[in-house]
Amino acid sequence: MSGLETAIRNALERSDRLNRDVRARIYQSARQALDAGLRKQGVSDRLTIMQQQELLERKIQEIEAEELRRLEQPAPMPVLELDTELPYDPEPQRVDPPVQTTAASEPARREPEVMLDGETRSAATAPAASTAPPVEAAAAAPMGSSGDLGGLGAARAERLEAVPEAKPAKAAKTKKTPAPPSGTTLDVPPERAAKPRRRRGFLSHLMTWLITLAVVGGACWWFYQSGMVQSFIEEAMKAADRATATGSGEGPIAFDPRSGFSDDWAEIFVPSRVAELKPGDRAQVEAVAGAEGQAVRIVSATPGEGGDVAIDVPPEVLREMAGKSSTVALTLQSAQDNSVQLSVRCDFGSLGNCSRHRFTATQEKQDALFRVTFERSLAPNSPGRLIVNSGLDGADRPVLLYSVRILPGQ
Repeated sequence: MSGLETAIRNALERSDRLNRDVRARIYQSARQALDAGLRKQGVSDRLTIMQQQELLERKIQEIEAEELRRLEQPAPMPVLELDTELPYDPEPQRVDPPVQTTAASEPARREPEVMLDGETRSAATAPAASTAPPVEAAAAAPMGSSGDLGGLGAARAERLEAVPEAKPAKAAKTKKTPAPPSGTTLDVPPERAAKPRRRRGFLSHLMTWLITLAVVGGACWWFYQSGMVQSFIEEAMKAADRATATGSGEGPIAFDPRSGFSDDWAEIFVPSRVAELKPGDRAQVEAVAGAEGQAVRIVSATPGEGGDVAIDVPPEVLREMAGKSSTVALTLQSAQDNSVQLSVRCDFGSLGNCSRHRFTATQEKQDALFRVTFERSLAPNSPGRLIVNSGLDGADRPVLLYSVRILPGQ
């Protein structure tokens, strides 16, 4: 049962445990796994199956109570950490004052040199286009008196007028030139525009729905063909019958030592006959009342003979066991929070003995069964003994004994 509990908790950790329907499906899967495991192990005893199912329901109720308490707790507020530091340290940049440039500061285009009256003159010595009229007026007077050089002066004046002005820089080149870094601006690359998401077509939606319906239909068909639906219906009907038989279903149920056993089982011991037990020198027995009903608490201080507790077996039961294979069943439970090891052996006088059998009593009530075979047909006239010792793991390891039964062989 601890394995199923671990599986349920792991499934809750991996799923949406806040959803009640998800938790219900996990619990139902655990019930199905328990039924499948019992069928695989060949357990057909209705009492054993009912006990295992009842234990599983208790575990499910405990886990569900823990989940409800977890949901009632307030969720912690998220904590946001703000990084106030910049990912880089801006460096101070020196900014030069703007310099206003004029057309007068630009060098004029180099012109061919001209010889005037034995002097060499070039276009570099000529004034800019803004002062062209005074140059023309000054050149016109001497050129008129110099005779042959007048035409040359006029041509030079025309060339000075035809000098083109400086063209402004193109905007495209200005955009390509990177701007100098400054301490007040950040060089952040532009964000890329998000591409529009393509909408799925009608055919893709239709195919998705068809595939989903096909998968769900196949799963339902397999679930129905496997017979699990019929088993669920039968279990529900049996549970309803049990609830009707027990009334409202509330309160503790009295323990019936013959529950789940047919009339062929011979009852050897019940808690009401605690006085018939024969404890050793270092063993103690006492009648107690627990949640599962009346029981006998057995404590052995030693694994030897001093810690043995003997249970008498009537001679008429021994006569039915002679020459046959019989089954002995003890209903046990640990009286503390951990498991307890105990041993059971038999001493049937002239009929023979059986080897010692070792069992583990857990916190859950369970039946410990073992088979004995006696080939002798001569049965004793005195009672035999079943000997129980709970001191295998040490002293003060109590065990609760609910009943002892024997099924004689055929």
